[in-house]
Amino acid sequence: MNHLLSSPIDTGAISAARFLAQVDDQRLIDTYCYWDRLRGARFAPAYAEVDPVDIPKLLRYLLVTDVESGPEGRRYRYRLCGTEVEQHFGRAMKGCYIDTLMEGGYRSYIEGLYDRLVNERSPVYSVSSYEERLLQTKRLMLPLSSDGQTVDMVLSAQVFIRSSGLPNSVLAVQAGFEPQFEEVGGE
Repeated sequence: MNHLLSSPIDTGAISAARFLAQVDDQRLIDTYCYWDRLRGARFAPAYAEVDPVDIPKLLRYLLVTDVESGPEGRRYRYRLCGTEVEQHFGRAMKGCYIDTLMEGGYRSYIEGLYDRLVNERSPVYSVSSYEERLLQTKRLMLPLSSDGQTVDMVLSAQVFIRSSGLPNSVLAVQAGFEPQFEEVGGE
């Protein structure tokens, strides 16, 4: 699978409003809104809070990835993988590490997205194309944290769109990611 970046990627972080404005697929927006409701005033909810019963229409697009740290560095293992994602990837991914499924520039790109999310504890949105298949993929990656401090899992939604051309690649990382509080006035 060749990954094509058709233009330079702007890797600067952006505001929450601009971040979500970049996401132009309703399935990804629905995933973000679900995750945002779960996290409340925290930077991320725990995986234990994610309930498939709440999001049945999204399940085939979702991935849950474990973040594992060891003496040789960080690795990412797919815990769950939606049927739509596996169908486009061309094989079962559940239980596999990224470094055993992917290679070269594509592997570096995907691991780089995960690294950025973990290091910055912020959502990541990317759009990329696969040259030989004229296929565009949009992926939204959201942090999960069992201890409220570190990212130990990632909830992602990934959709695929057939295209007649190769659009520019996009990478958006939400800046200064902190829960937003709204004051509620009394009656």
